[in-house]
Amino acid sequence: MSKANAFIAHGGGPTSVLNASLFGTVREGHARFRRLWAAQGGFAGLFRGDVFDLLRVPLPRIARLAGQPGSMIGSFRGEVTDAHIERILEFFRHREIQHFFYAGGNGSMGTALRISRAAAVQGYALNTIGIPKTIDNDLCETDHAPGFGSAARFVATAVREIGLDQRALPSLVSIIEVMGRNVGWLAAASILARRHDEDPPHFIYVPEHAFNTREFVDRVDRILQKRGWAVGVVAEGVRDAAGRMLFASHGSNLDAKGRPLVGGVAAELANLVSAQLKVRVRSEKPGILCRAFGLCRSSVDAREAEEIGRFAVKSAVAGKSDAMVALRRKPTRRYGVELELVPLAKVSECERVMPRRFVPQQARISEEYWKYVSPLIGEPLRPPEHLWGPGS
Repeated sequence: MSKANAFIAHGGGPTSVLNASLFGTVREGHARFRRLWAAQGGFAGLFRGDVFDLLRVPLPRIARLAGQPGSMIGSFRGEVTDAHIERILEFFRHREIQHFFYAGGNGSMGTALRISRAAAVQGYALNTIGIPKTIDNDLCETDHAPGFGSAARFVATAVREIGLDQRALPSLVSIIEVMGRNVGWLAAASILARRHDEDPPHFIYVPEHAFNTREFVDRVDRILQKRGWAVGVVAEGVRDAAGRMLFASHGSNLDAKGRPLVGGVAAELANLVSAQLKVRVRSEKPGILCRAFGLCRSSVDAREAEEIGRFAVKSAVAGKSDAMVALRRKPTRRYGVELELVPLAKVSECERVMPRRFVPQQARISEEYWKYVSPLIGEPLRPPEHLWGPGS
C-alpha cells in the first residue's frame, strides 16, 4: 500500500517540549508517510507558500532541535476565518494531504475541529488529530498538558532561588507574577519550592478565587510581623469579586483574540503594599521565561511529549480523526500515564480551571495538588539548606 501525505502545524505560544512532540511525529512519520509537510510559522506560512517536507530534513538534525524550546517550524497566533479554512483545504487537496496534525491549546483544538468539519462537508477525507500543548494546563479531557511540567519546574525553581536570595539579604517583600489569564495551575506549582514552613512561597493567589486587596495587604502584614520578610506568587489573571482583572492593558494593546493583554499585576500590588505598609517591595515578572527556559526542562515532560507525537501518527494512520491525544494517569502508587484519544468536540474552546480540592480557598494550595504536580517536573528539586533555622 502506498504511503500517504500529511501536514503538521503549531498554534499559539510554544513550550519547552513542543519540539519533542514534533520530533515524535517526524520520527514515526518516516515509516508511515511519503511526505510530511509543514508551514514555516504555522498557517501564516502556508498562506505565504512557505512550506517544506520535514521528512527531507535529516532526522539527527530534528533530534538535536527537539531538545530546545520554541518551535522549529514556528507557530501561528491569530484568527482563522472561514476564508482561511478554504485556502487551507485547497492546499491540502493540491498536496493530496490525508492526515492533518495540529498542536496547540483549547483554541487550536477548536480550529482543528473546524477544519475537519469543513473537509467533511466538502466530502474530503481527512484524518485530523490534535496534539496537546500549553503551559497553562487548562486543556480539558487530559490529566495534564505537555509543556506544563517544564514550566512548573521553572516557576518552582525561580521561587526557591528568589527565596534563597532574599533570605540572605532581606528586602522585606517580593511579589512574583506568573502567567495564567484564567487559571492558576502554573502559579500553584510554586508550592513545590516550599519544604519548610519558613520557605517561600508564603502566599499564592490564583484566578479561581476572588481577590480582595484588603485581605491581601493584611496577609502580607501578618507574614512580615511573623517572619520579617515575604516572598509570594500571584497569577497574572487574578480578579476581584465582580470578575474584573486587577490589571490589564487598555486601548489597542490587545491579544490575537481582541482581549486586553494581562501582565503587570505584581507591580500594581507592590505599589499598593508599599503605600499601605510603608515598606520596600519588589515585583518580579518572569513572563515568557516560564515556557521558554530550557534549563528547567522536565525529563518526564519531554518524554511524554515525544510519545504523544508518535501516538498521533499511529492514530491517524489507523483511521482515527476528530480527536486529541490525551494523557491518563494510571491509578498506581508509582507515577505513570497511558495515551488515549478524546473527541475534539470535548476539548474545543473548553477551559479547565483548578478544582476546589486543589485550591480550597484563596492563598491556600492543598497537599493533594502537591502530589498531583510533583511527578510532572521530573527530578525533584533540591531542597534549600541553611546554616541556621529550618532546613539547617
